[in-house]
Amino acid sequence: MIVKKINLIFSFTRWIGVVIKEIHELRRDKVSISMVLLTPLFQLIILGYAINMDPHNLPTALLNYDTERMSQIFVTEAQNTGYFSMIPVDSEEAAQKAFVRGDVTFIVTIPEGFTRKMLRGEKPQLLIQGDAIDPITTGNALSALVQVAKSMFQHDLPGDMRVAQKEDDFELIIHRMFNPEGITQFNTIPGIMGSILSTTLILMTALSITRERENGALENLLVSPLSGLEVIIGKITPFVIIGLFQATLILIAAVLLFDIPLQGSVVLLFLVLLIYVFLCLSIGIGISGLAQNQLQALQMSSFYFIPSLMLSGFVSPFISMPDWAKAIGSCLPLTYFIRLVKGIMLKGYSATALLPDLLPLIGLAVIVIGVGLKSYRKTLD
Repeated sequence: MIVKKINLIFSFTRWIGVVIKEIHELRRDKVSISMVLLTPLFQLIILGYAINMDPHNLPTALLNYDTERMSQIFVTEAQNTGYFSMIPVDSEEAAQKAFVRGDVTFIVTIPEGFTRKMLRGEKPQLLIQGDAIDPITTGNALSALVQVAKSMFQHDLPGDMRVAQKEDDFELIIHRMFNPEGITQFNTIPGIMGSILSTTLILMTALSITRERENGALENLLVSPLSGLEVIIGKITPFVIIGLFQATLILIAAVLLFDIPLQGSVVLLFLVLLIYVFLCLSIGIGISGLAQNQLQALQMSSFYFIPSLMLSGFVSPFISMPDWAKAIGSCLPLTYFIRLVKGIMLKGYSATALLPDLLPLIGLAVIVIGVGLKSYRKTLD
């Protein structure tokens, strides 16, 4: 029996040789080099410029039934906090429609006779409704308004009514809608569901097809009597079942463990889940068509996950991001998935109310599925 002698002496020359060899290997893998350079740069830009946990200039529907001085002062002072961007609306119906749809974060209602009652010392009421699904977004804004409200009218009231830090010039009634207790899980669970599904399904699909191409399994499919459509449907069906099973588990945990209500239709919710699952699988198929090996498939998938998580409204409020980040986020499936799941579970969206976010998701699904099928045909060829 021959025992190979192990060389325990470290050779600087041999080490340099191995380093040079690895550098040459990396130079040939242009995708890996691109990922190494672009990923940290992309992360830096997103984290530095796009992520904002304290959003300002939140769109606010203004129902002002009092056109006199005190109501104008309130609107000006509220906007001066930097958190509110007042948008006058004509009717309560229009305000509620925009509020439920998510176009505005707050509804401010100033009743008729607000100024007159205040000057009489009658302590009028002023109503603010806030979308509290994301407690951080509304919490900072409401806290700032409550502080300013203590003294915003002190310079405009008659002399005998001016009292420093007076809190009862008017009654500020705040309704935190859709999440009155400010439970963080109401906001995070839809994003967690979407990120788990995308991470699992995209990686599984991309790595599975790339691995089969590397070990020659796809060549066996080419000589079989199966058609291309039969092959791809057969491959993605198990992943569809896995995705729906994962989503069901998360939904059950959300309802039973975190007491998240399910206000809308279960059928609509699973319709959205099914579309999103197919979309994620198509992205994975597309990546497998571009990647030459499993390492590249993993790198490309990771590069997709970064903007998907950061710019979809999951990590920070979508409304607080700059315009360029919103433009990128509007092209990401997770953005619409989060809105739809929140709308169905927390706001009780009907089929009609889903359309503004469902149609873009379906459009993205058609495009990505088409690209994925074309990519898979190239893989078979």
